[in-house]
Amino acid sequence: MIAVIATLHCTEDNEEHLISALKTLQFHSRQEDGCQRYDLLQRKVGKQVELILSELWDDEAALEAHFNAGHFNRFTAQAEDIVENTEIRKFDVLED
Repeated sequence: MIAVIATLHCTEDNEEHLISALKTLQFHSRQEDGCQRYDLLQRKVGKQVELILSELWDDEAALEAHFNAGHFNRFTAQAEDIVENTEIRKFDVLED
C-alpha cells in the first residue's frame, strides 16, 4: 500500500473555492480503483489556511492512474491560481 499526504496552503479569500474543488476531487477519487481512503483535513493559522489530503492507495499503479485521471487534471488547473504552495509526500505503508 501507498500513503500520500498532500498539503496545500491558501489565503482565507480562496478558502471556499479551494475546499469546493477539493471536495469534488475527493468524491471522484474515492470512486477510483485502488483508492482505499481519501480524506480532507483543514487547519487555520491566522489568515492562512492549510488543507491536507490523506490518501491510501493499493499500489503505485493505482496512484499513477489517479495522477493521470481527468478529474485530477481538472483540479490542478482550478487550483493553480489559488494555492500558494503544495507539498506532496509519498510513503510505503508497513503492514502488520
